[in-house]
Amino acid sequence: MALSAAETESIYRGQARYILVESDQGLKLQLPAANFRTYVTAEGIRGRFKVKIDAKNKILTLRKV
Repeated sequence: MALSAAETESIYRGQARYILVESDQGLKLQLPAANFRTYVTAEGIRGRFKVKIDAKNKILTLRKV
């Protein structure tokens, strides 16, 4: 993921509800933006993330790798 500071401002403020991401396998996932707030820095959000979901598509864990 590579989002600029301007692009992450609405996440930090709680205005963005979802982030659309693409997995290494090409799957598109719509994830709650609130899960990424802890990863917002002055430069935005940069890095790779690993997400685990349950059978009901609820996020169990989200971590930066």
